[in-house]
Formats: sequence, C-alpha cells, structure tokens
Amino acid sequence: MSKNLRVFSILAAVALAVAVLRYYMKGLLQPLGVSDFAGSFVASVTIVTLVGLVIIFAKEGRAAEGAYWRAASWFAAFALWCQALIIAGILIAARTGTATYYDEMNGKHMSLPPLTHAFQHSIAAVVVAVVGMILGAPVYFLAKRGRHASEPQSK
Repeated sequence: MSKNLRVFSILAAVALAVAVLRYYMKGLLQPLGVSDFAGSFVASVTIVTLVGLVIIFAKEGRAAEGAYWRAASWFAAFALWCQALIIAGILIAARTGTATYYDEMNGKHMSLPPLTHAFQHSIAAVVVAVVGMILGAPVYFLAKRGRHASEPQSK
C-alpha cells in the first residue's frame, strides 16, 4: 500500500468515526446542557477535513519526491469522502427522524428539505476541494522548504 493511500485510509476511517459520533452526539450532549454550537464543533467532519488538509499537504511536501498536484488530488478525494459522509448523515437523520447535528448547527438548515440540504453539500464538495487546494498550497510549500533545508547541499 502506498504511503498516500495509507494516510488517506487512516483519515477516511477517522472521518467515518467522527461522522457516526456526530449522529449520536446531540442526543448525548443536549440533555447535559451542551450548546448546539459546542456539540457540533466536538463532532465536526469539517474539522477532520481541515486536519486532513494539513496532514496530506505537509506529508507530501516533506516527501523526497513530493508533488503539489499529488497532494491536491489526494485531498480532493478526501474532501469528497467527507462531504459524502455528511450527505449520508443528513439523509439518514431525515429518514429516521432523529434529532442530530446533521440538522445543522443552531437549526440553521432546519427549514430546508433534507434532499435540498444534501444537494447543497454535494455542491459544497467541489468548493471544499478547490478551497482546500488553495489553502494547502502554503502548507505544501512550507513543508517543501523545510525538506530542502534539511537535505545536504551539493557543491
């Protein structure tokens, strides 16, 4: 298994675990008086996506044969995976009628039909991937600069 595939698989498994937790967290935290904002933040697939962005671009930047576009493509796949988990959570929560953080923080999207909300996240998948590629560039190039500084200089 390639290193990139291994990193992707680990991040995808973490995102899946967080997505499942997100489904149940509102039922566990709301009776304790935890605000929707705090609870949603604790079980945030978006936070996992951002952490994955840094890991993917930094790891590729430090690699001897690292390439920005390789990191960008792995991140795009990860961003699509994360949005697919969110879409699945929205649709499952709607189907079961369970109050979850997939209803959106502070009920922001409660008035939207679940299919519309899910469709918006399918569009957001592309936006997240593109914005992630832009935000990942400085991470990649900083990591790459560190790679050159640590390698011996040839004369």
